[in-house]
Amino acid sequence: MFSVADFIQEYETYSDEELLDIYINQEGYSTESLEAMNAVILKRGGLNKLLQDIEDKKVIEKEIERIENEAEIMGSQHIDASFIKTITSSAILSKEKVNEIIDSKHAEVELDIDDRKIKARTIVMGIAGTAIAAVIGGTLWGLQMIYSNAIFTFLFVGLILLCYTIIKLSTRQSYKNIVVIIATV
Repeated sequence: MFSVADFIQEYETYSDEELLDIYINQEGYSTESLEAMNAVILKRGGLNKLLQDIEDKKVIEKEIERIENEAEIMGSQHIDASFIKTITSSAILSKEKVNEIIDSKHAEVELDIDDRKIKARTIVMGIAGTAIAAVIGGTLWGLQMIYSNAIFTFLFVGLILLCYTIIKLSTRQSYKNIVVIIATV
């Protein structure tokens, strides 16, 4: 059986949300664990402070989401990250944190835009990947038909995934690029 000290040691590692969950659902816990939970909540400033901290975290998460959405929308319109930084502000987060969020999201959007671009390399490597996928896929499909005299749907899905993977590796672009989709089909 665990002692109150053991429970306190464990509960000190819990997040505010986890402690609140224990506080709300007390019926499944022993008296020692509830005593330890109350002690940890008191160490953190009491129940009201715990609830306020949780609410503050939610406000910060919403603000981060708002900034990410703004950066994503403007980045997808090919607006420079430095310009986005000048027009985006936050009363909750520091300027450094806002800039970090914008840089991160803008880089993510740029990678997505680059992934969708059709380049000469994409077409050439797509053709090469299609040829390789056709040979490997055709061989596997033929062997499956020879030895089982049946066409299994899950093997067909596996064949499609195999072809997609070969083409993705050869073009270094994902399903977001139309050339990769056409080559896979």
